[in-house]
Amino acid sequence: MGNSRRFVGARWAGTVLVGLVALGVAPPLVSATIRYGSVQLSGNLETQNLIRHPEYDKYQFVQNRNTFRLRFDWDWLQNRRFLDKFDVPFIERSKLFLLYRGVYDGFYDLKLGDNQMGQTHEDDVIGGRISDLTHDSRTALKYENRLREAYIDLKLKDAPISFRLGRQQIIWGESDQFRIMDIWNPLDITWHFQQESWDNIRIPEWVGKMLWDIGEVGPFSNTFAEVVYNPFDYQPGIKAGFLPQPWALPFPNPLREGQVQQANEFAAIYLSPTFNLQGTSLRKGDFKRNPEEASEVGVRTHAVTSFGLEFALNYIYGRGRGVGASSPFAVKIDRLVVPATFGSTTALGGKFLGKPVYPVQVDARVIHPYMHIFGLTANISEEDFLQTVLRCEMAYVMGEPHQTIEEEFLVDVIDTDGYPTGQKAPLGFTKRDVWAGMIGFDRPTWIRWLNSKTTWFLTGQFFWNYTTGGNIDKLVGNAGAGEGPYFTPASGPGSTTGGIGVWNWPGNPLHGRVERLQLATFLGNDDNIRQWEHLITFAGTSFYRGGTVVPFFADAWDPVNGNNEFLWNLDYYYSNDLILSLQQKFFMTYGSNAVSNDPWYAGGRFTRRDETGVKITYQF
Repeated sequence: MGNSRRFVGARWAGTVLVGLVALGVAPPLVSATIRYGSVQLSGNLETQNLIRHPEYDKYQFVQNRNTFRLRFDWDWLQNRRFLDKFDVPFIERSKLFLLYRGVYDGFYDLKLGDNQMGQTHEDDVIGGRISDLTHDSRTALKYENRLREAYIDLKLKDAPISFRLGRQQIIWGESDQFRIMDIWNPLDITWHFQQESWDNIRIPEWVGKMLWDIGEVGPFSNTFAEVVYNPFDYQPGIKAGFLPQPWALPFPNPLREGQVQQANEFAAIYLSPTFNLQGTSLRKGDFKRNPEEASEVGVRTHAVTSFGLEFALNYIYGRGRGVGASSPFAVKIDRLVVPATFGSTTALGGKFLGKPVYPVQVDARVIHPYMHIFGLTANISEEDFLQTVLRCEMAYVMGEPHQTIEEEFLVDVIDTDGYPTGQKAPLGFTKRDVWAGMIGFDRPTWIRWLNSKTTWFLTGQFFWNYTTGGNIDKLVGNAGAGEGPYFTPASGPGSTTGGIGVWNWPGNPLHGRVERLQLATFLGNDDNIRQWEHLITFAGTSFYRGGTVVPFFADAWDPVNGNNEFLWNLDYYYSNDLILSLQQKFFMTYGSNAVSNDPWYAGGRFTRRDETGVKITYQF
């Protein structure tokens, strides 16, 4: 299952705003916090509406998300006194933090009848419509009612040690938009794929964090060591959906029921796989969520040198972390069984393109493996010549899961009588080490013809992803319905419909389901993984009219796959409490109309998903 592989999150705007604050050029921050002694309450109401326009004369309404956030801070223990009444030994200070988020997306109540836009037209047709989802499925998608974060901070008395215990986000790393070391928390890309800030789409986990403030050690200052332990709350590296969800991977679920395969190019014998995932899923591994089978640990040491180089050395031992352009999980086929004979007694009850369909039993597991991750992050401010902050980040991962068509990893296909058929399963499972990294810069720059009063904050990054080992051409990801193994027969059923047909099975949930033929003898798919992948990003922001108007732009260029993403947004601070935002995003592939399976999802996968959006935020 590869190209559920490479999920990345964007935090352009948030990072740029932090940079502006540091430079003293940021717009005035909102201070609408309600205080009751040691208790602080704050929050916001937000509505975001998005329209997708794959062509200038076509559009599709895809989001009406209404969000309520409430933040609660309580400094309940200060100067070793709890509630200012009770003396507490060993603890100098402590704080309780809670963050609630409730969401209602009215889009799912519209039950629109048009197909959702995928990577290709075939993905649209197979993926289907929102109205095809059951009522329960739409309800699960349109609502969120969750205490996102709930943790306690405490500082020990007479010791340079502090703790954060509870459901929280762990933020490591220097890179923006695309993750390398900032991988403790999974990403929920069902909200808006990678187009939201990471604070919004990280999935907080129940973990414990300890920080030892060491101070000065020889030539190093601001030295500390941080230990993170996740005893049981393992969650896969991404939470993803598939078509017809609008904020999903732009292709149908590759593990869905009802897929139809043609036995070979010449014989119109149809097969339909039934997946027995043995209790696993893209969200659940073949292990229990307890300290013995699901615990994770990480260590980070941080210091600043005498010449201003800030750096951190990181290590994580955990399950299912997709670093750079890699996958957090993969599917391992254990057994594949086809009928020994093809006749009326072995066929399913339904038909496809007017012909009988025969069952194929696929026993498989979604693997979320343990892996070792070693990382380095660093930055330095060069003021004498460049007036620029230089950043870098690298990670080396041991044991990233991959799909492969290497013969040694393909299981034999057997028939229902237990005899080998001489064929192999279409995909195998393997692991590879991956080296990913980034070098970047941040710089305030005068562009007086654009803004005569304030600098522009500019930031750029160069990413790489290197997959080790040989036979890289045998590694595959996840293709959509517009490419292999999907195909159009040269003659016979499906030859005039692009291989597309409809299930005819009255009384069965598959009745009326649209599918496209796949070629059973096709090994893997057309999403080939490259040994080297690269991405270049550039972004900038400034502000006008005393900080009330804040423009922002960003561009991500994939030179390997020839893809590009460009986005801009404009924030208008009507008051300290009310913010109006206009945004647009454009995705493109250069020089070809062929399907482009870019690993970063920064153009090729989304070329039919240009969008315009309006967001209104009220803060209190």
